[in-house]
Parts: sequence; structure tokens; C-alpha cells
Amino acid sequence: MAETPEPIVVVGLQSGHVAAVVDVAAQMARRSNASLVCVTIDPSSLSDGTPSDGSGMIEAIDPDAGGSIPQGLSEADVAAVQDLAARSHVEVEHLTRVGDPARVLASVAEERHAEVIVVGTRTGRHRVADFYNGSVAARLTHQQHRPVLVVPTDPVGFDDP
Repeated sequence: MAETPEPIVVVGLQSGHVAAVVDVAAQMARRSNASLVCVTIDPSSLSDGTPSDGSGMIEAIDPDAGGSIPQGLSEADVAAVQDLAARSHVEVEHLTRVGDPARVLASVAEERHAEVIVVGTRTGRHRVADFYNGSVAARLTHQQHRPVLVVPTDPVGFDDP
């Protein structure tokens, strides 16, 4: 008989918008005895493939942007994730990836056989870009087969400007 993999909740994280998303994801993980796989994605770089030695080849989209080290979460955000996971008594793993956030989250969820993908909403000037380009959450709901839970990180009321 095949062994059933441990339940996984994949969480897409954006620096500065961690607490609300991880809090909801950790509560969900605790209820289903799952662990969290927190994924931070640097969209300013792309993966150029994996050579035979297993190392990743990363290229910046803008060649003038500097190094090819993907930007992950700040130390404060990592500490917040660890604290929220510990309070909910769930295990957490951190991954930093590059590329298109919706594709990367779907790929990690597929690799890990995730139960659900949890993402936050974007705020401020990104709302206009999301309207024209489609949000990560909207793209995930239309382009892969797992459930997607969208957590408001900075909700604005219907009557607010």
C-alpha cells in the first residue's frame, strides 16, 4: 500500500505582508495536521534551468539590476512566520524562488501535493497593475486545479476611496 504524503499548505508570501497570511494558513494547517511550505518569489529574476550538478542558474530580468541572488523575506518577516507557526504548533519550511509568482506557487504546490495554496492580496499601487495584468490569486484560481484561499492583507471598505 502506498504511503500517504503528509498534508501540505503552500503559502505565497510577500515581504511586509506576512502576518495576516501566515496566521490564516497556520490555523488551517493546524486543523488538518498539515505543515506549511512558505514560498517567497523574486519576480525580478528568472531561472535559467538546472545544470547536471543540481545548482540553479538565475538571471536578472534587468541586466543592470545587479546580482543574481533572489530576494527573500526580511529577518523580521522570517521571525514572524516562525512565531506564528510555533503558536499554531505547525512545522514550517521556507523556500525562495524566482520567476512568475503564479507559476512558481502552482509548481511548488504540484511538487508537494499541497492541499491548498494560500496567498494575500496586494495593496497600494499594485492594485492598478493587478487590474490590467491579473492578480496572482486570480491567475492561480484559473490556471491550476488546487483550491486557493485569498487573505486580505490591507482591506479597504466598499465606500472608502
